[in-house]
Amino acid sequence: MADSPEERRTPARRTSPARPSAQKVPAGRKRKISREEAAMRRASKNVAAVPPPLVQVSEEASKSLIDVLEVKTSVPGIAVSFLLHAVILFILTLFAVVSQLDSEAPLLGTWLVDTKTSEKELPKEIRKPVKVLSMPKVTPKTEVKTTPKVSEGEKVVRPIQPVPVEKSLAGRTERAKAGALDSVGSKDAIKRAVDSGIAWVVRQQRAGGNWQLHSEGQYPDPGSRTFRTDTGATALALLALLGDGHTHRTGKYQEQVAKGLRWLRSAQKVDGDFHDHTEMGRQSSFYAHSQAVIAICEVITLSGDETFRECAEAGVQYLLDSQHPTQGGWKYMPQDEDSMGDLSVTGWCLMALHTARMAGVDVPDEAFSRASFFMDQVADSSGAHYRYQPSDHETKFTPALTAVGLLGRQWLGWQKDDIAMKQGVKYLLDEKNKPEWAPGKRNVYEWYYSAQVLHNIGGAEWKTWYSGLQTQIVEAQKRRGSRKAPDDVQGSWDPVSPYGANAEYSREAGRLYLTALSLLILETPYRHYPIYDAE
Repeated sequence: MADSPEERRTPARRTSPARPSAQKVPAGRKRKISREEAAMRRASKNVAAVPPPLVQVSEEASKSLIDVLEVKTSVPGIAVSFLLHAVILFILTLFAVVSQLDSEAPLLGTWLVDTKTSEKELPKEIRKPVKVLSMPKVTPKTEVKTTPKVSEGEKVVRPIQPVPVEKSLAGRTERAKAGALDSVGSKDAIKRAVDSGIAWVVRQQRAGGNWQLHSEGQYPDPGSRTFRTDTGATALALLALLGDGHTHRTGKYQEQVAKGLRWLRSAQKVDGDFHDHTEMGRQSSFYAHSQAVIAICEVITLSGDETFRECAEAGVQYLLDSQHPTQGGWKYMPQDEDSMGDLSVTGWCLMALHTARMAGVDVPDEAFSRASFFMDQVADSSGAHYRYQPSDHETKFTPALTAVGLLGRQWLGWQKDDIAMKQGVKYLLDEKNKPEWAPGKRNVYEWYYSAQVLHNIGGAEWKTWYSGLQTQIVEAQKRRGSRKAPDDVQGSWDPVSPYGANAEYSREAGRLYLTALSLLILETPYRHYPIYDAE
């Protein structure tokens, strides 16, 4: 119903902030509502629709605020509702911010303060200290060596002091050879076998001065072509000749040795590598390279020919650059932190570095320190037995690898009365490891190393061991047969009759390989002067 003219002409009184009082009207008739009272009712309805706040505001305060806004500004009801909500939300926001500040301590940097917490204790196995392996320092060369006094099975850190090498090759003169062979008996039989074997090796030299493991058409049972390396074949042939005292300046085969040395030097690459293949990672690579370094350094030592020094130094540097930077071993290609060496290759590389010392080529102590560290990783807990690589279980040691490890230890300064050396030698001399030229048992690779270890120790056990072995080698030599290609066998040893042990590799490397190693074993009494006698 519309307002009457009288009511529209009568303005509402604004003298009091209180709400207008309700007027009594006759029954059956609706009371007219002023504009201000209608606005108040609408505002009240809007306020009631708001959920109760967390912070309570008194009814009186709410009414006063609404009245003040209405009176002073004549704001419509919806504006009053909006302002009221804004005030309430602002108050709630203040409370929320204050309460959150305590729970966000990391944002304020309080995590930097050392506070006590109730964290669970770490399990004991996690709290164990980490064992950090480190390489032992090299003992100065002037330090007097003493054998550590330890009980059997006890680990000990031994000084690393490479042995003197001045007399190492002094036994290769005719007089010294005769005296050395007299000490082990059967001098004449050994000399004939060596002479016949070297003559066979010389006949296999190629026109260019090199030798080949896989030389088809020259002799029966050559090596596999997949196993070929002319550097390795040439170095082994030269080592057999040099071991008996033949150089390019002395001996019966000066011309053949000179041709072989020229070929070997021509095969060397600019980085010092002697291996005759360009692809990296071939199994023969560091065997062949190390054998070449040994041959070149022996030539310098025996003949005094300084024209070979530059290539010797380059070959040694290539070995040093290729050694594992922390673990100390070598393998089929230059080592880095992601690779792992093996003891078989490391044995030849270490022998090359010691031969370099004989020739006066500088080898830093660090190289021997790292090599010793590597051998620590492939030794069992006693230090007396050795396995192929660090990742193998320590029970996987073999006589061949134990001989490699013990020879390396001898060159690095272990004394012959060291408890671990004694245990290792006892293992090599065990009846079950006794040399036997028989199917599946012959292993010239093992005997090559064992002969050197036992020769350095000396004594009756060495003589007994060598006497039994050299007799078998001499008897197995082909003393008859053709001396012409393609059936030249006289003076050689047969790699397939019988087949040797799998680890010998004669089946793959062939007749030249087996013949060269057999000669080196027979030459052991005079090829190197005994380490402990030289001290």
